[in-house]
Amino acid sequence: MKTEKSIAIQELEKAKQEFFKDKPEPKDEEELKKQYNEFMNWYNNIRKQSDTGKTPAEMYKEIYGKTPPEKIPHIEDSDNELDEMQEEAIIQAEAIFKKAWKTIKQEVEGISQKETCKYSFITGFLAYMDFMDNMSAKLAEKAKQNPEEFNKILEQFKSNVEKESEE
Repeated sequence: MKTEKSIAIQELEKAKQEFFKDKPEPKDEEELKKQYNEFMNWYNNIRKQSDTGKTPAEMYKEIYGKTPPEKIPHIEDSDNELDEMQEEAIIQAEAIFKKAWKTIKQEVEGISQKETCKYSFITGFLAYMDFMDNMSAKLAEKAKQNPEEFNKILEQFKSNVEKESEE
């Protein structure tokens, strides 16, 4: 199973590089969503996989005997809170990178690749920890405002973690 996941992840990464190489940086969240939706359509319905020569939609139809759903059911049915947090995380990560890159670029001039990677990783990790602290505070506030809804989200998260650990 891990080998299949690795191949799928490699294929997705290759496709992302291919699709986004000539795309301009999105100006705002709306443009980011639009580019992501265009990528998902292209990846699933147009681009042939390098290992199978078929699109994911074609493979789905072969396996299940029907056209795949336009949206992934478990994502579509999940609470919008999670989608919003993921979107916010992407936006925050891009902002952190843009902000940190100016400093990193100056700090790593003339040092080895290993030290550059180490410095960049530490800078990114610290920014991530700060982001997680902010997200934790937001989640704590939402939990206070609507405990039942928060518990549903938490149970769904636990369920997803358990499913992944079984694979």
